[in-house]
Amino acid sequence: MRCPLCKVDMIKIEAGEVELKIGGRLYLVRNVSYEECPLCGERVVSPEVSQRVYDKIKRGDYREEQLVLPVLNGAS
Repeated sequence: MRCPLCKVDMIKIEAGEVELKIGGRLYLVRNVSYEECPLCGERVVSPEVSQRVYDKIKRGDYREEQLVLPVLNGAS
C-alpha cells in the first residue's frame, strides 16, 4: 500500500497502537496491525481491522482509561 499523503510505500506493523477518532470521540486501539508511512508517520488499518474496531465500539466492548498527554498552546 502507498501512503495516501506522501505516496511512498508503507511498512506493515504487526502489533502496535493506533489512535482513531470516531463519532467525535478519540479511541486508542492497542495490539492491532496496521501500515505506517516511514516518511510522515501516517497509520492506516485494513478494512477488516476497521470493522472489528467499529463492532467493538458498537457493543461497548472497551474500557475507559485516563491518559495524560502534553497540551500545547499554538497561539502564543
